[in-house]
Amino acid sequence: MAIRPVLRWAGGKYKLLSQLSTLLPQDWNVYYEPMVGGGALFFFLSPKTSILADVSQELINFYQVLKTQSERFISEIITLRASREKYYQFRNSHPINTFQRAVRFAYLNRLCWNGLYRVNRNGEFNVPIGDRLPQNMWKRQHLAAAAAALQNATLIASDFEESLSTVSKEDFVFLDPPYPRGAISGIGFNRYSPDRFSLEDHKRLSIIIRRLHNKGVMIMLLVSGLHEIHSLYPREFERTVITQRSLISASGSSRRQVSEMVLRNY
Repeated sequence: MAIRPVLRWAGGKYKLLSQLSTLLPQDWNVYYEPMVGGGALFFFLSPKTSILADVSQELINFYQVLKTQSERFISEIITLRASREKYYQFRNSHPINTFQRAVRFAYLNRLCWNGLYRVNRNGEFNVPIGDRLPQNMWKRQHLAAAAAALQNATLIASDFEESLSTVSKEDFVFLDPPYPRGAISGIGFNRYSPDRFSLEDHKRLSIIIRRLHNKGVMIMLLVSGLHEIHSLYPREFERTVITQRSLISASGSSRRQVSEMVLRNY
């Protein structure tokens, strides 16, 4: 059975898995996801060998603690109860210990508005609490399954350029970069770290993708359907349009269909 992601993540691809699964290569050596976020495709595939990375140190720390201290960590967080007061206590705290940082991250992610991970220029998480206080925050078996999947993954807190430096021929790279601010009206948010992922970052990524393509690496890239973005990437890549409802909106009733483009070189 496919494992569901354990984090709520704005821009996550869980609801697109049925479409993405039809576009995967038949086989590969090492799975790379340098902007892992909620890791929907990773958990769906549970690959034998993988490199997972993200620029967010708090995100990677969460996965690392879930992987290496799973029994203690799961036992700790399933005792927590949803509370507005507790949420803001966690948000205003600044733990140094890696374990407590992971607990804080898990709690804030579970209750924040729309699963949005956003920080200010000082790197401080500043998302308000959402409008739901679930009675059951997590399921032990769900967290345990995710921890098991992570055992075969190497976790790296880094920019995509560093984490892709070890990719070899016949490896598979899945890329899901943030949209540049304003790329799509209403969902142009992209501050997962103090530095924004800009159009210049897309240009930098396109150079690396060309290099990997020439090396014989299999690549799947999700980008905005807007020409100004997908035109940056190799023209010979096959393009497929997929759609889902926007996950970031002031209200559920105002969420609309959003088109994304899948680029593949295999």
